[in-house]
Amino acid sequence: MKRFLKTGLLLAVIALAFSSCNCYNKMKKKVAAVQTTSTPAVLSLQGKDVNATYTVEFPAKYFKPKAILRITPVIVYDGGELAGTPVYVQGTKVKDNYTVIDKNSGGKISQSVSFPYNPQMRQSVLELRVDSKCANKGTYVPFAVIPVADGVSTVQELADLSGRPAYAPDNFQRNTVISQEARIMFLINKADVRPVQLNSEEIKTLEDFIVENSGDAKKSVGNIYIKAYASPDGPTDFNSKLSQDRARNTETALNRKYAKDKLPGDLDFDVEALGEDWEGFKELVEASDIPDKNLILQVLQMYNNPEQREREIKNMSSAFNVLKEKILPELRRSKLRVDVDVEGLSDAEIRAAVASNIANLNLEEMLFAATLYDDLDQKANIYKAAADKYNDYRAWNNYGAVLLQQGKVSEAGAAIQRASQLNNSSNEVINNLGLVALGSGNNAEARRYLTSINTEHSAYNTGLLHLADGNYSEAVKTLEGHNLAVAEVLNGNPSRAKSIIASETCGYSDYLKAVIAAKEGDSAGVTSNLRSAVEKNPELKERAQTDIEFAKWFGTSDFNNIVR
Repeated sequence: MKRFLKTGLLLAVIALAFSSCNCYNKMKKKVAAVQTTSTPAVLSLQGKDVNATYTVEFPAKYFKPKAILRITPVIVYDGGELAGTPVYVQGTKVKDNYTVIDKNSGGKISQSVSFPYNPQMRQSVLELRVDSKCANKGTYVPFAVIPVADGVSTVQELADLSGRPAYAPDNFQRNTVISQEARIMFLINKADVRPVQLNSEEIKTLEDFIVENSGDAKKSVGNIYIKAYASPDGPTDFNSKLSQDRARNTETALNRKYAKDKLPGDLDFDVEALGEDWEGFKELVEASDIPDKNLILQVLQMYNNPEQREREIKNMSSAFNVLKEKILPELRRSKLRVDVDVEGLSDAEIRAAVASNIANLNLEEMLFAATLYDDLDQKANIYKAAADKYNDYRAWNNYGAVLLQQGKVSEAGAAIQRASQLNNSSNEVINNLGLVALGSGNNAEARRYLTSINTEHSAYNTGLLHLADGNYSEAVKTLEGHNLAVAEVLNGNPSRAKSIIASETCGYSDYLKAVIAAKEGDSAGVTSNLRSAVEKNPELKERAQTDIEFAKWFGTSDFNNIVR
């Protein structure tokens, strides 16, 4: 790479045609006495801009009383240049309102400048173009061109702005329980199981459930749970015995029926007699529209004694008549339930389904299947299949998250927008919308998304946003690993950055180690780390060729052997 500025170039003075106005001619001849500095001396990308503050110091006995200088900062690079706002200085006898430089004591001016960055500025120079004229005479003519800073360092671009995409969780369960319930109803004060109840549609459905789930190696039919109750009217002791009789008679009747119907397996019963069903009474009353509903519920809340509850409710004669017709008959029952333990697909079976016909998997199995693979292309294919088949926000979000990891920001944005249309309050979706905006360079939109939620992912990604904005002191608060090291270098702490990435092994981390070595003047460190970086990522060769951080090594054989 050719050096943009020739080595040793400190001052370039433009030839000036002879003019009758000579108030600044002596100044021009002694322009080398003018001191210029820039902070930083090597320009640096900060956020989306290149910022610097330059100072021009004029010595005593230099500035002519009638002279005016116009100083324009210009960043010059291969293929273009960009000028900043000029400042003006004047001698003591000029009647304008510019900064006055006294002839006897001298003086100085400082100005902060900012240029929008473009990649061609990586090899550039910040120069001050000085024009001059005498007070009330003629126009400005070229006076001098003074280079004040080289640039631009782009360490900020070494950050990985893909961030931490958030994946919505699946609800896959390896083992699940499915259940079927039924009831056997009894007449008031009776415990005999009537044939009409034993042959009801509910009992038939329960029996079919047992048959359908028997004989499957992945299914285990459990006990038949029986919970027998009495309605809370009448003596408590009587109702307690009544519920016991109903429980026993229910078990006996079902045993006989299932033996007659030859149900598969050895069915066991788990039987409970629970007496008066005040809890069921409360639930039915709450769900009803009967008169004095709230008053009845108030009685239940005020009294714990069942006999006192019954007396108070019976005192509401009109309400109690409705209870006898609509509520109490529903509580004279045995509740039945059968559970079946279902063993789900193994990881191997899920992988086999992915390979043969992924459409055979349900949504939760598909979402879980993607977690079994490290290959991002495979993950993306699975999430896309789930999204297409089920149109679930989690599938679209997770598909977009994989695309973000692959650096496909535009495609990720389309997928995550689909997820947002289905669920715009999901933290995972909001986080990923923020990353799409950050990856698209829309930092304001990224900030709106990422600061609206408070998650571990959004905190880290907000740190990346601070880094992209050039706010490095805030960035270091939440970043980790390589990106934290980038922020620490930019924050002026290269030694801290060095310790952070000591164990990092990716190409970009090795490149950052080379940059740190350059800042420390460690030639061996520059060579070894840069060589490792380009071996892992050959695209870094081109970057190194124009990286101002390695200016000291440009043209050396070791450097050329690595980057050529």
